[in-house]
Amino acid sequence: MKIEDILSEEEVKEYHNEWKLFDQKFVPETEHHVHSGKPVIGKVFRFKGNPIFKTIIVSKSKLRTIDPYFLFKKEYDIAPFWHIVHYFVVLEQMYHASMRLIRDTDRFITIDVPQEFELLQRVFWNETISIELIWHPRRHTEKYTIEDCFFALYNDESGEVKNRISARTFVEQRPYVNSIKKIKNGDTKEIEALIKMVESRAVWQRRLIKPRKKLLATKDSLITELKKGNVLEDELHDFFSFWDK
Repeated sequence: MKIEDILSEEEVKEYHNEWKLFDQKFVPETEHHVHSGKPVIGKVFRFKGNPIFKTIIVSKSKLRTIDPYFLFKKEYDIAPFWHIVHYFVVLEQMYHASMRLIRDTDRFITIDVPQEFELLQRVFWNETISIELIWHPRRHTEKYTIEDCFFALYNDESGEVKNRISARTFVEQRPYVNSIKKIKNGDTKEIEALIKMVESRAVWQRRLIKPRKKLLATKDSLITELKKGNVLEDELHDFFSFWDK
């Protein structure tokens, strides 16, 4: 799927013009928004409520430090062009940052499966690369959503399409979110299950390279309140995130 499949000829021109004027593209995204400890993209542009998103690579140096072969000490020792790993890091960050404009991504688990990879040209590190995402929900139920995601990588200066990549995503609410809903609906037996999830999450919090510094509540305080039957939703949502907002 391409933007020409969604927009009229006049809208396509307007889309490209608005993208050029979008200066926030040069502002790095946060770790929280891209769900990564190494953000490499800028703020995401969305075209007039359409399922079309675009951003730019703002930190090629960070991206290049990812050595897919686990061999080299310095970033300039790796290949002069992108490895498939670099593509997927960028697309994953693009997806998460874009979906934040639609839903609270912290409350969902996403499984993604690459569908097609159309390599038109190699991408080199000295190029200014922008990434476009067309988001297409295929099916939605109370339990899950299936989406198709169509990515295009451009040389942002010339407008040339370098690659096209598509993926299918399966999105469902995280288990702790389902537990909160059950408790609010009167299922008190679910409290113990949620307490176990909090204890498990606390273990993972201790393993983080960058420990959380702004937690709204501790593991012990959350468990104490849960045992009283009090569900602190905001604090729980914050606790289950790996990133400070």
